[in-house]
Amino acid sequence: MCASHFIDTVWPGDVRVGDKVVADDGTLGHVDQVILAESEEPAYLVVAAGRRMRRRYPVVPSTLVTKVDRARRCVHVRGVRRCIGRLSEQLPLVV
Repeated sequence: MCASHFIDTVWPGDVRVGDKVVADDGTLGHVDQVILAESEEPAYLVVAAGRRMRRRYPVVPSTLVTKVDRARRCVHVRGVRRCIGRLSEQLPLVV
């Protein structure tokens, strides 16, 4: 598990589709889509969370990202899996 090997990096260009998303209490899923703001910086991550038959796609604001490990392709987010997994699946109207 990559949770114990995080490296502080610059957030905007480091997150890629397919990166593992790790919450405070374990693996949540993987990055399905990166939503960019007008400034070309990531504003939201769409995370594929849960099992295949019950998969959800919560939209996670970039403010919840705490660390990124480019070598292990892990994104660490603040919060527990249950709460993050229940975030809205609707994209905001304005980014």
